Amino acid sequence: MLPLFNKVLPLLIKVLPLLIKMLPLFIKMLPLLIKMLPLLIKVLPLLIKVLPLLIKMLPLFIKMLPLLIKMLPLLIKVLPLLIKMLPLFIKVLPLLIKVLPLFIKVLPLLIKVLPLFNKVLPLLIKVLPLFNKVLPLFIKMLPLFNKVLPLFIKMLPLFIKMLPHSIMHPSCSFLSSSRCFLS
Repeated sequence: MLPLFNKVLPLLIKVLPLLIKMLPLFIKMLPLLIKMLPLLIKVLPLLIKVLPLLIKMLPLFIKMLPLLIKMLPLLIKVLPLLIKMLPLFIKVLPLLIKVLPLFIKVLPLLIKVLPLFNKVLPLLIKVLPLFNKVLPLFIKMLPLFNKVLPLFIKMLPLFIKMLPHSIMHPSCSFLSSSRCFLS
């Protein structure tokens, strides 16, 4: 693992000032993170398998960090809910790991969309308690979702082109936004 760590180290040094800013928030989160520890230990073997892929993603993640730091106070509000969802997330993790190489291909496009996502985040946080109720159903659907994902990834560049437009023109429905976008 040392060669991988060696590659990551210069990137971590760049991120260090941002991480120091995050420290007070991280300290607030610590009691919750300690509760999560047993679950994280279960996931560790899977995370180790994914580590080379995560390292490939690191430069992109570093580009996203300033935006993520802005989102952190909101994420901390959501954290108790996320912790409740963690056992379900662990069940889903093997499927997510299969999807990770596809996700890495899509990540540069997602980073372009992130400033828009930041605007939407307060609304998403309001919806989170509802999402928590829906999650068991979503997990049942995951094997189907896994089959659909390659198609979704092919469509993603088009969807991302349409996204800024649909935010600027909320009157355009998702189905008509492609027509609206072309006009």
